Amino acid sequence: MTNLILDANNLLYRIFWVNKNKNYNNQSLATLMFMRSVKSYVDKFKPDFTYAVWDKKLCYPSTNFRKTVSDTNYKANRDGNIAKEAHKNDEELKVLMDSLGIKSLYPNRMEADDVISWLVTEYQTAITKNVIVTVDKDLYQLIDSKTMVFNPIQKAAITDANFSNYTKGVCKDDFLDYKALIGDNSDNLKGLPKVGHKRALNLIEKNKPSCNWQKTLTEDNYNIYNTNIQLMDLSIGWRYYKDEEPQYRRQTKEGLPEKDSNEFFDLCKKYQLHAILQNKDKWISTFFANDIMQQVVEKVNLLNNK
Repeated sequence: MTNLILDANNLLYRIFWVNKNKNYNNQSLATLMFMRSVKSYVDKFKPDFTYAVWDKKLCYPSTNFRKTVSDTNYKANRDGNIAKEAHKNDEELKVLMDSLGIKSLYPNRMEADDVISWLVTEYQTAITKNVIVTVDKDLYQLIDSKTMVFNPIQKAAITDANFSNYTKGVCKDDFLDYKALIGDNSDNLKGLPKVGHKRALNLIEKNKPSCNWQKTLTEDNYNIYNTNIQLMDLSIGWRYYKDEEPQYRRQTKEGLPEKDSNEFFDLCKKYQLHAILQNKDKWISTFFANDIMQQVVEKVNLLNNK
């Protein structure tokens, strides 16, 4: 069984910036590009279940512990106006994906990354594989023998086996420590002073045999490292509040939305997605072929039983 997990916010912003850099101001084009990307991932991985995970909080307004731990510096570099512009089509995208049987999931007060972390933890079985589609390297920490990340910009599948090839030589076991040492500019998190890629690797490798390399840090540097770990470790986030995980579980227990090809193509007309309507067969083949075949089998069985 394969779960395809789309970092929907990540995809949304990539498309937003492509259109903005090309001076496009066409909402239908942005929706079309998003849906085409989703189709390409479904075609590539042929999942049994597909989830689109968003940052939109169910408990709103609210904040989470990351703001408090970081003295409100966490993601303080984000532009709220850009976010509003990028998310204009969220409802369109949700109903379109609903009609394709793709489940949208939301955090309670945390973030999409926390929901994704819970999903791959929840679906850790011998027969389950998880494919996360994102360019966000924070999610590389979730990679293991059953979970891989597909980076659509690099067109690369990052796995347990090739992990260090895509992290400048950082191995999986050291990745979270490494990130905590160097910081993360995209989340406005500072690393240790004058510690970059090489110094972080040297610090970890030099002291690894003792298994307590953190003790070599000064008090100030240890505080920076420890704070970053709390902010970056995705196994902490969804466990932090008692009411967080139950919201994820409730959403998944509702099951996937029911596929409906008629509804999907009606929505495409409504949102002026003419390129999809001109290629109906391709979309039917990707999302509805198995359902159509099942309907045929059921009709044949019904006729044979008469």
